[in-house]
Amino acid sequence: MSIVRLPRGGTRRMINKFTANTDMRFDDSVLAEGTAARVENFDVTGGALTDGWGISSDPKFDGVSATSLWRFTRYDYDAGAYVHTDMYAGTDGKAYYMSSEGWQELPGVTFTSPPSAMCYRLYGDDCVIMTSPTDKMYVWDGVSPPRKVDSPLITSMAMSGERMFATTSGESNAVYFSDDLDPTEWTASPSAGGFVQLLDERGKLLKALDFLGYVYLVREYGVSRLYGTGDQSAFSAANLYVAGGGLYGGGTIVCGDVIIMTGADGLYAFDGYSASRKLRAVRLAPSPDASAVYADGKYYLAARTSEESEGNDTLIVFDIDDGTFSLSRIPVTRLCKLGGEVYAILSDGRAGKVERCGALLGEPLVKLWESGALDYGTPAIKTVSEVTLRTSGNVTLVVECDEKRKEFAVSGGGTRRVRPAIGGRVVRLGIKSAETGARISRLCCLIRSG
Repeated sequence: MSIVRLPRGGTRRMINKFTANTDMRFDDSVLAEGTAARVENFDVTGGALTDGWGISSDPKFDGVSATSLWRFTRYDYDAGAYVHTDMYAGTDGKAYYMSSEGWQELPGVTFTSPPSAMCYRLYGDDCVIMTSPTDKMYVWDGVSPPRKVDSPLITSMAMSGERMFATTSGESNAVYFSDDLDPTEWTASPSAGGFVQLLDERGKLLKALDFLGYVYLVREYGVSRLYGTGDQSAFSAANLYVAGGGLYGGGTIVCGDVIIMTGADGLYAFDGYSASRKLRAVRLAPSPDASAVYADGKYYLAARTSEESEGNDTLIVFDIDDGTFSLSRIPVTRLCKLGGEVYAILSDGRAGKVERCGALLGEPLVKLWESGALDYGTPAIKTVSEVTLRTSGNVTLVVECDEKRKEFAVSGGGTRRVRPAIGGRVVRLGIKSAETGARISRLCCLIRSG
């Protein structure tokens, strides 16, 4: 925020750009000028307040009620090309796939909890492996009827060294592995599958990840590494990291050359040996149902930021390279990827694409920017005599001075001037937008003493 001194006791305070975003760690009375106490559904990474991340409608999912989405990519030998098939698990427990005639039920496949899916080439044919924490594995090659496999009840899975490694329901301290070259064979024997138990203070296993040629096992209070290539006798495990607070499996994924982990006290980037704190400005509430994906250098996380919320209440988009982030108040139960695009599933089963659209399936999100409590370094009474801002959409300007509050409707179309004429010792400014396409910049406040 730049400051221009004016004659006769006036001071003009200007926010040239809004990139300071918010810092949820601190009380609003100690925030630096330009740092917001609250930013919701706005994107500030370009300096102006613009439409933040929302969920846009995809006609393909109109009328669909889903718990999970995925894409099955296989090579079609008859067509001589790769074929992409979008699929979803419905709230009715059935699996569906997209054909030239629309959504079709995949016969014989039923899930009692939201599934995960992985593509794999098995016996020369591409197939999709589908699992859930309460159902055994299904395998489908896109041509023959799907088949059910006698597998553990898998909560997460990773392919490494041509074996599948999985964390499972019930057996919280063991990682299971399949036969070499066959993720559908789980018979425990020296020449096929088996399991490795990890019994120490790091707690139960939450997530198995293929990273840097190893299987990394994210646990309640730390990370272990499993070397699982070749013969079972060569398998070895090492404990690498102990977390200060609890970790959550759903928000933990591989993001390029690091693993981003969601913990009770925030986000951490783990490089295979040590962890560093990330996105300190965002305070997370306990988020056991967190969900995350990685796309285009960004970490997308659905989690809780309010202790009062029963489930995920915020969509966080974090650019790992430059550290910028955006917060949208959207209750997303699960994030999924279809190819390189990110999709979100809401609590009612509706699904759509995550984009900078400022809306939730066609309905504009209410966007908020609120300053901290500003006293401008003096306990004296201040009067907010004038506020100017540049906006291309209709917005509401909010001015608070101590216990007094005024709201002003500001029409879009250029630089606009408002004269609040209210005073107090502490000033707060706010901007609200209830439509898409708003673009607000160069917020300037004229403060006069007395």
